[in-house]
Amino acid sequence: MLPTVSAYSEEIAELIQSKLAEYGTISQSLDRTFPARVVQQHSSPELTGEEIREQLNQLEETRSRLIEIGLLDRDENSNFQIPEQSMDDSAKNILSVYVEDVEKKLSVFDEMANKIELLRRIINEKFKYSYKEVNFSKEKGFLFKSLYRTTSTSTKTDTLAPTDLSSGEQHELVLLYELLFKVAPNSLVLIDEPELSLHVGWQSKFLKDLQEITKLADLDICMATHSPDIIQDRWDLTVELKRPE
Repeated sequence: MLPTVSAYSEEIAELIQSKLAEYGTISQSLDRTFPARVVQQHSSPELTGEEIREQLNQLEETRSRLIEIGLLDRDENSNFQIPEQSMDDSAKNILSVYVEDVEKKLSVFDEMANKIELLRRIINEKFKYSYKEVNFSKEKGFLFKSLYRTTSTSTKTDTLAPTDLSSGEQHELVLLYELLFKVAPNSLVLIDEPELSLHVGWQSKFLKDLQEITKLADLDICMATHSPDIIQDRWDLTVELKRPE
């Protein structure tokens, strides 16, 4: 038997690898036709040199974001800046085609990156109370670290397996992962008394987390709860269950 958190760790690694394979296929196709498309683009783009530089900077920001969440490998060469000098039409043609190509390549990761970022932010917000954090990798899936101060000036970092999490942490991770990655869009999800496995501090943010997930994953959720800590100030979303008059 394989614990669910371990199974999902392997699954997210496979999903990342699948996206990287798709990214590689698109990259090969675009790179192969790049020279021909540059030559065929006879008219110079209307963009100025400054606008092209801004687009390149935005692409580097996107790359950095994907590297941060484990979807792309870090490049040792970090100097991608275009020299501050005027661009002739030939340079604009080449760079405009390059920008379009990179946007197409990186767009492969859009949906997965948004889901991983949201999962990572929610989990790290909850796990910070136990000095843990999660990251992601194409080899191992979930990467957990335990962070705690041994002295006032040093921090010790230990790697944890998914099964090293507490039962409550595992339950929360599994629930959020399933909502983001395993439930089909336009589904109705029923959740029964989630407070039974939630720390009181987590309950107060649970509804807000669900609202963010439903927007991103396109879900509807119907939840039964006895906990006013989960409802917070959103009594407008509730229907009281009571016997007929």
